[in-house]
Amino acid sequence: MNIEEYEKMYVLEDTYWWFQGKKHIVFSMLENAGALEPDGDGARPRAVDVGCGTGLTLAHLFEKSRPIGLDLSPLSMGYCRKRGIQALARSDATALPLRNESVRLSLALDMLEHIPDDYTAFGEMIRILKPGGWSIVSVPAHPFLWSDHDEALHHQRRYTKKTFRALLASQPVQIKRMTYAITFTYFPIVLFRVLTRPFRRRGAPKTHVILLPGWMNRFLIQALKVEAFLVRWMDLPFGVSLIALVRKGRTANADAIEIRERGATGGSAD
Repeated sequence: MNIEEYEKMYVLEDTYWWFQGKKHIVFSMLENAGALEPDGDGARPRAVDVGCGTGLTLAHLFEKSRPIGLDLSPLSMGYCRKRGIQALARSDATALPLRNESVRLSLALDMLEHIPDDYTAFGEMIRILKPGGWSIVSVPAHPFLWSDHDEALHHQRRYTKKTFRALLASQPVQIKRMTYAITFTYFPIVLFRVLTRPFRRRGAPKTHVILLPGWMNRFLIQALKVEAFLVRWMDLPFGVSLIALVRKGRTANADAIEIRERGATGGSAD
C-alpha cells in the first residue's frame, strides 16, 4: 500500500461509509455464527487480525475477544498504537509467529489480495486455529473491476467466486458462508470504474476514496447496515467484495475431503 494511503485510512475509517459498512457486515456474520462467544471457561476467545492495517477492526474486537494485531508494515503498528492498541507484532502473513491451534478466531479483511502467495497465507491462518475455530476472510471481487485503486493499494489480484472457493477449499475447513458484499453500491462503482478507465491519471495511482456530503455518507452507512442484517440470513447475489466465514474441522481429514469435493464441483466464475 502506498504510504499516503495509511494516513488516509486512519483519518477516514471511523466515519467513511466503506470502512464502517464493511465493519458492520463482518461483525454481523461473526456474531450470528457465535464465533465471538466466550470459551467454555467463560474467557473471551483469542483472536488474530492478520493484516490489521490502522486498527479499526482490532478496536472493535476488544469488546468481545482478546485480539492480537499482525501486520508487516511499521506504519500499521504506529497507527494502531495511536488507537491505544498494544497487542501487536510485525509479521509476514505467510509465516505467522503463533503456535499451532492457539487461537479461536483469525481474520484477514482485504488482506490476501496483497500477498503473492495467498494460499500459504490462508494456510497459516488455519494452522493457528484450534479445532472448531473460525476464520473470516474478505477479498475484492471481479477482475474486470481492476483499476488504479487496486494498484495504489498494491493488490496482486481480484477474485472470482471460483478462485476464492478454490483458495478456501485448499485447507481443512467447512465453508459456512460465502457471499458477495457491498451490494447496494455495486452498480455505481462498476459504472464509475468503467467510465473512468480511459482517463486514468498519470503518475502514482490513487485510491477511489471520494469524500461525500455528510448526508450521503450517512445514508450509505445505513444502507450497509441493512446489508449486514441481510447477510445473517442469505447470500447476496453480487457485490464488489467477497466474504467467507469458515470453520476448522474437528476431524480435519474428513472435512478436507468434503470441502475439496465441494470446491471441485461448485460455483461459476462469478
